[in-house]
Amino acid sequence: MRLPLRLFLVSVWGLALPAVAQQDPSSLMDYTTQRTVLDQRGLRVLGAWAVGNVGVSGARAFVTEGPEKYFHQMNVGWGVVNLALAGTALLTTRHTAAPPTDRPAVVKAQLRTENLYLLNTGLDVAYVATGFYLKERANSRTTQRQQDRLTGFGRSLLLQGGFLLAFDGLMFVAHHKHGNRALYPLLSYLQVGPNAVALAVPIR
Repeated sequence: MRLPLRLFLVSVWGLALPAVAQQDPSSLMDYTTQRTVLDQRGLRVLGAWAVGNVGVSGARAFVTEGPEKYFHQMNVGWGVVNLALAGTALLTTRHTAAPPTDRPAVVKAQLRTENLYLLNTGLDVAYVATGFYLKERANSRTTQRQQDRLTGFGRSLLLQGGFLLAFDGLMFVAHHKHGNRALYPLLSYLQVGPNAVALAVPIR
């Protein structure tokens, strides 16, 4: 390519990019707002699940016996923890300062969110595995109370771990699809600076 043609292309890109740059912060702001809304919806689902566990199992724990009693006791404990986590996270998202709109910070937040849900799915698998272990362990206990306790706790871990596995998995998929659809296409614009021309490609 001849030098005059190169200079012409750089000039055209330089004239076109200001319009893109003006739209870019708005697009990133829209994306960040949508990501926050997605997080809040997920936290509401988690909060509703926690309230249900505390309410239903809290009542059933006083009127049941055997493994079912311990099953509901463990559910109440999980519900209290999940309710505290969901409530704290919701309050944090509502009272935090304006989210970042520059590209590096937005991409970092996106990847951090996806990695968090992936890490949680790994922990959820461990919860489910522990539930199976406790149920199996109950067969080797010498007293009925020990058997009932381990069986009830194991069933609770299977229920809670299974729900959290589905929840974290779906949240990861939702955030990943949202990033692919609404964020990463914004990163493919050509950027022209005072001393350089750079092409940002989508991260997939």
